[in-house]
Amino acid sequence: MIEFAHAAGEAAQQPAAWMNFMPMILIFAVMYFMMIRPQQKREKERQAMISSLKKGDRVLLMSGFYGRVVKTGETIFTIELAKGLNVEVERNAIAAKAEAAAEHSAE
Repeated sequence: MIEFAHAAGEAAQQPAAWMNFMPMILIFAVMYFMMIRPQQKREKERQAMISSLKKGDRVLLMSGFYGRVVKTGETIFTIELAKGLNVEVERNAIAAKAEAAAEHSAE
């Protein structure tokens, strides 16, 4: 009889089932705010930069080449890498818009 009463007392002291998931919820929240959200913000800024490119802008390609935008399109950009050397690249191949400081040091 005493064993049943003792076992019933232990069962009543267990935490609620949702408390078992609390550490996982906290880990996901930390990962979201430290990893996922900043990455989404950077990608949104990059897409806005690519959308704002116009003829004559200097860009850095993912391959490491610098060039000037000759022609813009919906998905394809024509980039001049050197005088008379134009290449067509997909919009995702553009890594960044080159800054003025990088432009002076390269010339």
